[in-house]
Amino acid sequence: MLILSRVCAEFTDRNGKTIFAISPHNLLSFLEAPAAIQEDPLFHLMLADGSLEAVQSVTQQKNLEANPVADTTAEGKKTTSTPHARAARKVEEK
Repeated sequence: MLILSRVCAEFTDRNGKTIFAISPHNLLSFLEAPAAIQEDPLFHLMLADGSLEAVQSVTQQKNLEANPVADTTAEGKKTTSTPHARAARKVEEK
């Protein structure tokens, strides 16, 4: 899975073992991450607040490549609603 992160993070499995880490030197870079990170609740929290993007299409990747910090705050959070954020809010409302 291709991701772009605006913040540092460490994704773990159910046993607490680190399966993928985003460090300061690879922020705002496209990274190939294992699909297993989707099982970590942190992955979904980061998608919802916009600090992580999981590339879904070529168009989205090109837009992110052109301006990876568009509509983000100094903390790396999205200032506009993303599709993932809208989906997360719908889940929370149910």
